[in-house]
Amino acid sequence: MRFVALDRPVPGTEPADDVRNLVFLANLAAQEVTGDSASSTSVERVQHRLRGSVEYDTLAYALELDPEEDYAGYLLVSTPLLEDTHVVDAEIILDAAHLPLPGEPLEPEGREVLGLLYAEAEAIAARLGRSVVQTWLLHSAEEAPGSGDWAALLRGRGYELGLSEIQGFVSVGVPEPTWPPSVRVDVVRNLAFPSPLVDGVIALYRQASIDVPTGGLDADPVDWTPGRLSAAAQRVVDTNREMVSVVLSDGEGVIGISEITRFPGSEPEVAEQGITIVAPQARGRGHGLNLKREVLRQAARALPGVRRVYTSNATGNPWMIEINRQLGWRVVSGGSGWQLRL
Repeated sequence: MRFVALDRPVPGTEPADDVRNLVFLANLAAQEVTGDSASSTSVERVQHRLRGSVEYDTLAYALELDPEEDYAGYLLVSTPLLEDTHVVDAEIILDAAHLPLPGEPLEPEGREVLGLLYAEAEAIAARLGRSVVQTWLLHSAEEAPGSGDWAALLRGRGYELGLSEIQGFVSVGVPEPTWPPSVRVDVVRNLAFPSPLVDGVIALYRQASIDVPTGGLDADPVDWTPGRLSAAAQRVVDTNREMVSVVLSDGEGVIGISEITRFPGSEPEVAEQGITIVAPQARGRGHGLNLKREVLRQAARALPGVRRVYTSNATGNPWMIEINRQLGWRVVSGGSGWQLRL
């Protein structure tokens, strides 16, 4: 048995076969749970992750049990570099031979493979001097977070359930919102915010990093600055993402923002919802629902072919869950975040 480190992708070269296989298996697992190919990731997206950035570094490993057989699974280890510098994020991807069907128990071989992959993630975290390992499970919408064999295996290793999510899609075909005369709406592409909006947007990003539920998972507030925002905008361009933001302002400044992104290599009709936040002083006026309506309409205009937007919410965020329900949210899966303190 050994772990094989995958080479970092080289810009301008074809993706390695191991990366393609890793993505294929990740998508197979996601589609088994959701029944929807739109829940897939893309080779391009994983390639960008493996190249790293100033905020995150990601390494990939393959588990070889027998040189004559396919890899038994893959491990992606991501390390935050600016905040949460004590955390390692571990993503486990099983070969199809070890992947249980949704709701089915793990086979002994699959349980053994999972144990080896998590043990390696924990060993890497220890070598890096990081004291916390976080990992996520995807499950059907009907399955209670924390139930099932995989969750039991994590508990047996000392992991604790920290956060549960609901995941699904909304359509871009929504009614046009009505705004009061005091509210201004700006539409911005690829984070290229006009100078008068920058300070207000940064303040909302900081607020979002505090307000978004994290449950029992360690998560530091994010120190947003103009330089960090500029760097993020450059990464959007460098990674060929397409992004649309809707910013609300009133006489006192920026009061809300919502963002949608389409990632390279993804299904053209599918985009992903980013943050939606309304400033504390402007809440309770219906801005959240109208903000989501507006960003969905703008995504339909700015991202040709987009029909659906994938969005996930913590189960402890009833405000946003109710907004998504009013938008016709179709729930396809759930997720649970787990944490181990070494």
